[in-house]
Amino acid sequence: MAPSGKRHIEDYLDAVFLDIETTGINPAYSELTLIALYQEDAEKKARLYVNNLHGAAETLRYLEAEAQEYGYDTLTVCPLEQFVEHADFLSRVATYNGEQFDLPFIAHHLPQMRRVFRTWQHLDIYIHVAMPLRDLGLLRTPNLKLKTLISYLHVPRHPSVARMRGEDAVRLWNQWKHLYNSEALATLATYALEDVRCTRLLLERLIDLRRGSACDSLL
Repeated sequence: MAPSGKRHIEDYLDAVFLDIETTGINPAYSELTLIALYQEDAEKKARLYVNNLHGAAETLRYLEAEAQEYGYDTLTVCPLEQFVEHADFLSRVATYNGEQFDLPFIAHHLPQMRRVFRTWQHLDIYIHVAMPLRDLGLLRTPNLKLKTLISYLHVPRHPSVARMRGEDAVRLWNQWKHLYNSEALATLATYALEDVRCTRLLLERLIDLRRGSACDSLL
Protein backbone atom coordinates (compact mmCIF):
# COMPACT_ATOMS: atom_id res chain seq x y z
CA MET A 1 0.00 0.00 0.00
CA ALA A 2 3.00 2.32 0.17
CA PRO A 3 2.70 5.14 -2.38
CA SER A 4 5.60 5.75 -4.73
CA GLY A 5 6.63 8.75 -6.76
CA LYS A 6 6.09 12.47 -6.33
CA ARG A 7 2.94 12.57 -8.41
CA HIS A 8 1.39 9.81 -6.34
CA ILE A 9 1.91 11.68 -3.06
CA GLU A 10 0.44 14.86 -4.50
CA ASP A 11 -2.64 12.91 -5.51
CA TYR A 12 -3.35 12.36 -1.81
CA LEU A 13 -4.23 16.01 -1.31
CA ASP A 14 -7.79 15.07 -2.28
CA ALA A 15 -7.77 11.91 -0.14
CA VAL A 16 -9.78 11.48 3.03
CA PHE A 17 -7.57 12.48 5.98
CA LEU A 18 -8.08 10.50 9.17
CA ASP A 19 -7.06 11.11 12.77
CA ILE A 20 -8.22 9.62 16.07
CA GLU A 21 -8.45 10.67 19.70
CA THR A 22 -7.92 8.19 22.51
CA THR A 23 -7.39 8.08 26.27
CA GLY A 24 -3.93 6.49 25.96
CA ILE A 25 -1.44 4.84 23.64
CA ASN A 26 -2.23 1.18 24.42
CA PRO A 27 -5.53 0.18 22.81
CA ALA A 28 -6.00 -2.71 25.25
CA TYR A 29 -6.23 -0.27 28.16
CA SER A 30 -7.48 2.90 26.47
CA GLU A 31 -10.69 4.13 24.89
CA LEU A 32 -11.17 5.19 21.29
CA THR A 33 -13.09 8.42 21.76
CA LEU A 34 -13.26 10.08 18.32
CA ILE A 35 -12.45 9.43 14.68
CA ALA A 36 -12.21 12.60 12.57
CA LEU A 37 -12.25 12.66 8.76
CA TYR A 38 -11.53 15.60 6.48
CA GLN A 39 -11.51 15.95 2.71
CA GLU A 40 -11.04 18.84 0.31
CA ASP A 41 -12.22 18.45 -3.27
CA ALA A 42 -14.96 20.74 -4.52
CA GLU A 43 -15.90 21.36 -0.88
CA LYS A 44 -14.31 21.21 2.56
CA LYS A 45 -16.03 18.26 4.22
CA ALA A 46 -15.59 17.00 7.77
CA ARG A 47 -17.08 14.01 9.53
CA LEU A 48 -16.80 13.18 13.22
CA TYR A 49 -17.44 9.71 14.66
CA VAL A 50 -17.95 9.90 18.43
CA ASN A 51 -17.87 7.23 21.12
CA ASN A 52 -21.55 7.63 21.97
CA LEU A 53 -21.18 7.51 25.74
CA HIS A 54 -24.04 9.46 27.37
CA GLY A 55 -25.41 10.29 23.89
CA ALA A 56 -22.29 12.24 22.87
CA ALA A 57 -23.23 12.25 19.17
CA GLU A 58 -26.55 13.94 19.82
CA THR A 59 -24.89 16.42 22.19
CA LEU A 60 -22.58 17.49 19.35
CA ARG A 61 -25.26 17.52 16.67
CA TYR A 62 -25.53 21.31 16.84
CA LEU A 63 -22.03 21.57 15.35
CA GLU A 64 -23.43 20.48 12.00
CA ALA A 65 -25.33 23.77 11.70
CA GLU A 66 -22.19 25.73 12.65
CA ALA A 67 -19.89 24.02 10.13
CA GLN A 68 -18.96 27.20 8.28
CA GLU A 69 -17.91 28.93 11.50
CA TYR A 70 -15.23 26.24 11.82
CA GLY A 71 -14.16 26.53 8.18
CA TYR A 72 -16.05 23.57 6.71
CA ASP A 73 -18.71 23.54 4.01
CA THR A 74 -20.27 20.48 5.63
CA LEU A 75 -19.79 18.77 8.99
CA THR A 76 -21.51 15.53 9.98
CA VAL A 77 -21.54 13.97 13.45
CA CYS A 78 -22.12 10.21 13.79
CA PRO A 79 -21.88 7.56 16.51
CA LEU A 80 -18.57 5.71 16.42
CA GLU A 81 -20.08 2.37 15.40
CA GLN A 82 -21.26 3.86 12.09
CA PHE A 83 -17.66 4.29 10.99
CA VAL A 84 -17.45 0.61 10.03
CA GLU A 85 -20.21 0.80 7.42
CA HIS A 86 -19.12 4.20 6.11
CA ALA A 87 -15.45 3.19 5.84
CA ASP A 88 -16.35 0.69 3.10
CA PHE A 89 -16.86 3.69 0.81
CA LEU A 90 -13.38 5.12 1.39
CA SER A 91 -10.60 4.30 -1.06
CA ARG A 92 -7.70 6.73 -0.66
CA VAL A 93 -6.84 7.65 2.94
CA ALA A 94 -4.03 9.72 4.47
CA THR A 95 -2.89 9.68 8.10
CA TYR A 96 0.05 10.86 10.17
CA ASN A 97 1.67 7.82 11.79
CA GLY A 98 -1.50 5.87 11.08
CA GLU A 99 0.28 2.60 10.31
CA GLN A 100 1.73 2.44 13.81
CA PHE A 101 -1.05 4.09 15.82
CA ASP A 102 -4.40 5.09 14.30
CA LEU A 103 -5.19 2.01 12.22
CA PRO A 104 -4.11 -0.61 14.80
CA PHE A 105 -6.01 1.28 17.51
CA ILE A 106 -9.17 1.36 15.39
CA ALA A 107 -8.77 -2.33 14.50
CA HIS A 108 -8.54 -3.26 18.20
CA HIS A 109 -11.80 -1.49 19.07
CA LEU A 110 -13.59 -2.13 15.76
CA PRO A 111 -12.21 -5.52 14.60
CA GLN A 112 -14.41 -5.48 11.47
CA MET A 113 -12.15 -2.73 10.14
CA ARG A 114 -9.23 -5.10 9.54
CA ARG A 115 -10.87 -6.29 6.33
CA VAL A 116 -11.65 -2.74 5.22
CA PHE A 117 -8.11 -1.48 5.78
CA ARG A 118 -6.81 -3.97 3.23
CA THR A 119 -8.90 -2.28 0.53
CA TRP A 120 -7.58 1.25 1.17
CA GLN A 121 -4.78 3.06 -0.61
CA HIS A 122 -3.09 4.51 2.45
CA LEU A 123 -0.50 7.26 2.66
CA ASP A 124 1.20 7.48 6.04
CA ILE A 125 2.64 10.99 5.90
CA TYR A 126 5.05 10.26 8.75
CA ILE A 127 6.61 7.23 7.05
CA HIS A 128 6.37 8.15 3.39
CA VAL A 129 6.93 11.93 3.47
CA ALA A 130 8.27 13.32 6.76
CA MET A 131 10.91 10.67 7.46
CA PRO A 132 12.43 10.82 3.94
CA LEU A 133 12.59 14.63 4.16
CA ARG A 134 14.34 14.37 7.53
CA ASP A 135 16.80 11.83 6.11
CA LEU A 136 17.58 14.26 3.27
CA GLY A 137 18.27 17.01 5.82
CA LEU A 138 15.25 19.06 4.73
CA LEU A 139 13.39 18.78 8.06
CA ARG A 140 15.60 20.03 10.87
CA THR A 141 13.18 19.63 13.75
CA PRO A 142 13.84 18.13 17.21
CA ASN A 143 11.36 15.34 16.39
CA LEU A 144 8.74 14.39 13.82
CA LYS A 145 5.69 14.55 16.05
CA LEU A 146 2.59 15.99 14.39
CA LYS A 147 2.34 19.04 16.66
CA THR A 148 6.07 19.76 16.25
CA LEU A 149 5.77 19.86 12.46
CA ILE A 150 2.55 21.87 12.58
CA SER A 151 4.37 24.50 14.63
CA TYR A 152 7.61 24.34 12.62
CA LEU A 153 5.85 24.73 9.27
CA HIS A 154 3.47 27.41 10.59
CA VAL A 155 0.28 25.44 9.96
CA PRO A 156 -2.52 27.56 11.47
CA ARG A 157 -4.82 25.97 14.06
CA HIS A 158 -8.09 27.28 15.45
CA PRO A 159 -7.18 29.62 18.33
CA SER A 160 -9.47 27.83 20.77
CA VAL A 161 -7.33 24.66 20.56
CA ALA A 162 -4.00 26.02 19.31
CA ARG A 163 -2.17 25.23 22.57
CA MET A 164 -3.81 21.86 23.23
CA ARG A 165 -1.95 18.56 23.25
CA GLY A 166 -2.93 14.92 23.58
CA GLU A 167 -3.13 14.96 27.35
CA ASP A 168 -5.70 17.77 27.12
CA ALA A 169 -7.87 15.58 24.89
CA VAL A 170 -7.84 12.87 27.56
CA ARG A 171 -8.78 15.38 30.24
CA LEU A 172 -11.67 16.74 28.17
CA TRP A 173 -13.05 13.27 27.49
CA ASN A 174 -12.92 12.43 31.19
CA GLN A 175 -14.82 15.63 31.97
CA TRP A 176 -17.54 14.44 29.62
CA LYS A 177 -17.42 10.84 30.84
CA HIS A 178 -17.59 11.62 34.54
CA LEU A 179 -19.12 15.10 34.77
CA TYR A 180 -21.31 15.26 31.60
CA ASN A 181 -19.50 18.49 30.68
CA SER A 182 -20.84 19.27 27.19
CA GLU A 183 -18.48 22.24 26.76
CA ALA A 184 -15.52 19.92 27.29
CA LEU A 185 -16.93 17.51 24.71
CA ALA A 186 -17.37 20.31 22.18
CA THR A 187 -13.79 21.49 22.73
CA LEU A 188 -12.55 17.94 22.23
CA ALA A 189 -14.51 17.71 18.98
CA THR A 190 -12.97 20.98 17.76
CA TYR A 191 -9.52 19.70 18.69
CA ALA A 192 -10.03 16.46 16.76
CA LEU A 193 -11.34 18.27 13.70
CA GLU A 194 -8.44 20.72 13.75
CA ASP A 195 -5.93 17.88 14.01
CA VAL A 196 -7.24 16.22 10.88
CA ARG A 197 -7.67 19.47 8.93
CA CYS A 198 -4.13 20.50 9.87
CA THR A 199 -2.82 17.12 8.74
CA ARG A 200 -3.88 17.97 5.21
CA LEU A 201 -2.32 21.43 5.45
CA LEU A 202 0.84 19.79 6.74
CA LEU A 203 0.98 17.53 3.69
CA GLU A 204 0.73 20.63 1.48
CA ARG A 205 3.66 22.22 3.32
CA LEU A 206 5.75 19.06 3.11
CA ILE A 207 5.09 18.78 -0.63
CA ASP A 208 6.22 22.40 -0.99
CA LEU A 209 9.31 21.51 1.00
CA ARG A 210 10.09 18.68 -1.40
CA ARG A 211 9.83 21.11 -4.28
CA GLY A 212 12.21 23.49 -2.52
CA SER A 213 9.85 26.41 -3.15
CA ALA A 214 7.45 27.91 -0.64
CA CYS A 215 9.20 26.55 2.44
CA ASP A 216 12.79 27.40 1.50
CA SER A 217 12.88 30.12 4.14
CA LEU A 218 12.24 27.55 6.85
CA LEU A 219 15.38 25.53 6.17
